[in-house]
Amino acid sequence: MAHEIDTAGRTPRENPPRAPAPAAPAADAVAGRVPRGRGWRERSEVRRLYLLGAFLVFAYTLPFFVGAATGTVRFDGQWLSNLAAVVIGGLMQGGVYAMFAVGLTLIFGVMRIINAAHGEMVMMGAYLTWVSFFYFGIDPLLSLVLTLPLTFLLGMALQKLLFDAVVGQPELTALLITFGLGLVMIYTAELIFTTDFRTIPYAPGTIRLTSTITVGQNRVISFVMAVLITAAVYLFLRLHRLGKAVRATALNAEVAMVCGINVRRVYLITTGLAVALAAAGGALVSIQFGFNPETGVVYTLQAFAIIVLGGRGHYVGALIGGLMLALLENLVSLMVPNGTAMVELAAYGLMIFVLLIRPGGLMGVKEG
Repeated sequence: MAHEIDTAGRTPRENPPRAPAPAAPAADAVAGRVPRGRGWRERSEVRRLYLLGAFLVFAYTLPFFVGAATGTVRFDGQWLSNLAAVVIGGLMQGGVYAMFAVGLTLIFGVMRIINAAHGEMVMMGAYLTWVSFFYFGIDPLLSLVLTLPLTFLLGMALQKLLFDAVVGQPELTALLITFGLGLVMIYTAELIFTTDFRTIPYAPGTIRLTSTITVGQNRVISFVMAVLITAAVYLFLRLHRLGKAVRATALNAEVAMVCGINVRRVYLITTGLAVALAAAGGALVSIQFGFNPETGVVYTLQAFAIIVLGGRGHYVGALIGGLMLALLENLVSLMVPNGTAMVELAAYGLMIFVLLIRPGGLMGVKEG
């Protein structure tokens, strides 16, 4: 039986398939808009980083302009020596800042808890060191052998009694609970030690770096101890099995639990480490500056400024943020008239503008 043949001389089986109809244009294309995809977000992040870099350059050069306008910047030999000493001292002080700020970023990174009592834990470490020195005659550095295990256990107890109940809850809940904990610690310290300022006279001499640049011995000792402690915690988190479990839980607690990690145990270790780091920071601060129960509030705000600058939940970011904050504080105190009173204003202003420009900080997670 013959096949029917069309006008082109082809049988029906030889007809080519029809081309698919063109897809309807997207709504954004019809409206003349370019879809905001991954590339747009990456460009936005780059722009924010450039803007943040420009702001930081402005923030660190502003004290020079203010000092030049008011006559405190002279650019002679003595002033340049003072500037070098201030920069070196600021970096050393930043190492101590970074160490106790790491504890705050650990708790936030692992449990998403904002610990508003972190500065009071620094203050507690200072008083423990003071008691060990004046009542038991223990060297402030040797007292760390006693105070660090004690505060680690205290942190684990706080996790069991308070923080376990707020893990996974709205951040405001944890913020209010830790704020109340901080008030309890302040009033308890005032009841025991009064509101008088305390100091620990330890290594009051200076180390001469050059013929015109000197640095306090206590500042150098604090910096070296802070570097050793911070490096030890970093290696623990990178190399030890429990440290890797802490990092895995920080990435995703549910996946870590499925993989067999005891998340509750990780929370205990994290809070213990955070409180011990805060107490160690208090011990190192106490041999440099005076303190009273109210100084804990200042240290809390400094720690917040550090992790906002470096990136919330980022370990290395906290180290960078601590160095940058302390350096800015020292530059302001040297160049700006009445600079000591302006130090806190500079620190909090830096925190506010970084939040406005790039909420994730220098090395934090991308926002939005």
